[in-house]
Amino acid sequence: MKRKLYSLRAGAFLCLALAWAGALNAQNEPEPCGTEVPEGFYEKMQERVKDLRERPLQGKTLAASTLPVQFIIGRNDDGSSPALSSTQKQNVLNELNGAYAPMNMGFYEASPEIYIDNTTWNTQWNKSDDYLLPSYEVANVINIFVFKSILSGSSSICGYAKFPNGGINDNRVVIQTSCSQNGSTTAHELGHYFSVFHTHQGGNERVDGSNCTYAGDLFCDTPADPNISGLVNSSCVYTGTATDANGDSYAPDPNNIMSYSRKSCRTDWSNEQQNAIVASLNSDRAYLLDGSIIATFPYSEGFESGLGGWSNQSGDDMDWTRDASGTTSSSTGPSSGQGSTWYMYIEASSPNYPSKVADFVSPGIDLDPINNPVLEFGYHMYGASMGTMDVSVSTNDGSSWTSVWSESGNLGNVWNTAEVSLADYHGQQILLRFRGTTGTSFTSDMAIDNISIRESDENTSVINTFPYIEGFESGLGVWNNPSGDDMDWTRDAGGTSSSSTGPSDGQSGDYYVYTEASSPNYPSKVANLVSPDVYLTDLTDSELEFGYHMYGTAMGILRVYVSTNGGSSWVQEWTQSGNLGDSWNTANVDLSSYDGQTILLRFEGTTGTSYTSDMAIDNIRIDGTGGADAGESALADVSARSASRLEIYPNPVTGHIVNLEIDNQSGTTSGLITLLGVDGKVAYREEISLGQGTNELELDVSRLRQQLYQVVLILGDDTVMVTELLR
Repeated sequence: MKRKLYSLRAGAFLCLALAWAGALNAQNEPEPCGTEVPEGFYEKMQERVKDLRERPLQGKTLAASTLPVQFIIGRNDDGSSPALSSTQKQNVLNELNGAYAPMNMGFYEASPEIYIDNTTWNTQWNKSDDYLLPSYEVANVINIFVFKSILSGSSSICGYAKFPNGGINDNRVVIQTSCSQNGSTTAHELGHYFSVFHTHQGGNERVDGSNCTYAGDLFCDTPADPNISGLVNSSCVYTGTATDANGDSYAPDPNNIMSYSRKSCRTDWSNEQQNAIVASLNSDRAYLLDGSIIATFPYSEGFESGLGGWSNQSGDDMDWTRDASGTTSSSTGPSSGQGSTWYMYIEASSPNYPSKVADFVSPGIDLDPINNPVLEFGYHMYGASMGTMDVSVSTNDGSSWTSVWSESGNLGNVWNTAEVSLADYHGQQILLRFRGTTGTSFTSDMAIDNISIRESDENTSVINTFPYIEGFESGLGVWNNPSGDDMDWTRDAGGTSSSSTGPSDGQSGDYYVYTEASSPNYPSKVANLVSPDVYLTDLTDSELEFGYHMYGTAMGILRVYVSTNGGSSWVQEWTQSGNLGDSWNTANVDLSSYDGQTILLRFEGTTGTSYTSDMAIDNIRIDGTGGADAGESALADVSARSASRLEIYPNPVTGHIVNLEIDNQSGTTSGLITLLGVDGKVAYREEISLGQGTNELELDVSRLRQQLYQVVLILGDDTVMVTELLR
């Protein structure tokens, strides 16, 4: 998938809408919302929502997702007339807990309320003075300010919130007393706090959904909304007659919390809104989780300074214990940590045997940032009556568990290291559990240490820059031979080992990959070659092209399959069989039906009835309309000019985001940014907008492999900046 740098759109989107009309104005109800969207945030959310649509969270929620709230309440100068009573405060918490329950998000009061004794502020707070509020905020909580009246200019408003803006004075919601008690306004403003726009954002979304990915609130599962303020009756039915630019009548959702419907009607979120809120909590507002979510990798915990967020569970028989320098029993347990001092162990002395269970559980672990996650840990199982250690995974907050590793019996007085693939859980939020079960006597003290979660050492790249080309001149590239078939595809040059079959050279260049059909690899033996994720999300008229060689009297069958569900099922899109002579042919496979999707590709070679069925492929090319024209082999030969004016950090890349600092003295307003991997191949390319002087940009690299990257920037005036690739 092509990634974009967040550009800046001139001006801010003001979510302060048209005044309430008709009956609502007659009731003197304040205008609903004074929240302003920070400059550039709408574009940032376009990228995030697009990302979530391509890789939905699919119900992913949070473990122990109770979030701290700090109420900061206005009072008069003499401490009288507080803007919120204790009963009203509880009403706010009840509203939030009810509204956000579908996302498994709960809220609690972190500490007693803070009061601001200022009669002017309490009776008529003006949003123009918002810059004064950060000095009252408490860190790492949701600050909810409540005043009796709130103005935006001369207009009365219900409240406003701060969209996520990099932690720069953005950690608050401000609510008018009466609106805090109407059942939906605080939840609405907190929606903004967690990055969600009004359903009528921008006012230009079409009813047919044709522009839903870049207009309105950016969510395609919320109907187009013309701003329904004053146009919803007491039965929560929209009564307006407005039409969109195509002349189609609007049919908005009066129940959506982010609409301007009647307050009593606003009860629901769409699925895409929920996904965006959860994503915002995990990224923009991760400080609310107080370290309870592991989302930065590589992650490691050696228990040198505590339990690191891991916990002993209730309902089992005993606990894991943090220890150093040996357990209390002889002839069992470790004498020290695995290369360190501290470790966690089970003390099996009476009454903790036989078959007593101890469960040790991780905090929530969000595996979305890494493509091929691996759990690694040290374990020590020494003792004549050693029991069993099991590692299990839960995807439903501990309701059920699946075992992914187990070991039993006495392994001697040594530390061992286990490596467990978590690839099946990529993109999900999980819990890990170490379960120890003691044996038949006290000599079954077992221990763990040095837990880590990291990217697998195996190739985990993706195909997201087009045209993509692979000729196997320097290896298999990002392709891999999976397990479960009969044989592998082999990289070769200069002819296969058998006569009268296979190619003598590549279609172009020296190398190709082929299936060796010599005994025992016939008859009907299968070899699969599988791509990583191929992001066709920005392409139309997508196409796969490749060279193939099928020479041999007993030639078998070559097929191409496509999967849209990570390899759970496959659809055949191309096939060829039989002897085609000693020549290379070229196939073109139409992939346009997969435009906009993420797919896997699989070449399946099936041998014939004898050894004369060596088949080969070469020069794989994936392209379409709308690609970034980045298939040319790398810019690694570009000489480094002005390297001191371009910086990337962190490098090696270890998370979702890298930062670029560009000193643009040329005055040009545009440039082409390219990331090159250590293999010199283009991993990412995008056009960017620049201002004069220093530019600080964030680049979303969550799809890229965690490694060193070189940055090449070609400015609009052909100035070239290159960072050094340190090895």
